[in-house]
Amino acid sequence: METLQEIQNQFNAVSEKYDRQRRFLIPCFNDFYAAALTLSEEVSDVRTILDVGAGTGLMSAFFNEKYPHAQITLVDISSAMLKKAEERFEGNENISFLNADFANVDLPENHYDMVVSGLAIHHLPNELKQQLFRKIMKTLKPGGWFINADQVLGQTELAEKIYTENWKNHVQQNPNLTEEEKQSAFERIKVDIMAPLKLQLEWLESAGLQNANCYYQYYNFVVFAANK
Repeated sequence: METLQEIQNQFNAVSEKYDRQRRFLIPCFNDFYAAALTLSEEVSDVRTILDVGAGTGLMSAFFNEKYPHAQITLVDISSAMLKKAEERFEGNENISFLNADFANVDLPENHYDMVVSGLAIHHLPNELKQQLFRKIMKTLKPGGWFINADQVLGQTELAEKIYTENWKNHVQQNPNLTEEEKQSAFERIKVDIMAPLKLQLEWLESAGLQNANCYYQYYNFVVFAANK
């Protein structure tokens, strides 16, 4: 519980600048989100989308642009981040918001054509990741897809060392970030609880989802997915 509160506090604190920072904190920003959007085309008729750990609504904004008639529900634990999302989508009747701990929130069964998430699930303890995957399996309609754009732990100690050094060097050398923003980013990663990609694919299959696979990877930034 303390970890979740710490995460909430840290993201509340950066809500105003989060979207601008994210473009500079993610080395592969364009390809990362584009891969998730392209993968969503596997769903033939997208009418309902759930964005898990939606934050300021950046991921939802991309999906709203691609599927303007879809009903999108954003759920996030940070009230300040979600407030920015509400401002982003003001007047859009297809968008709804839920301020809740997404790992434990009650979700309707067989309701969503797609569940998406961007850089959120790696904040959860591993047992809650598995719990969430089971919830996602139940809330997806038959044929629906779960698409997760996230960060993962290296499969080996060497891989994790290379992942971490690559990202820290990218941030440290980025002229678009202030020193305060860089240090804030380095502080936020201390509450990350990343899990290896291979293990998470196994958890998706164990939850009852099918065809769990990684479709994009740049060091520890990955897009993986599975369908019901």
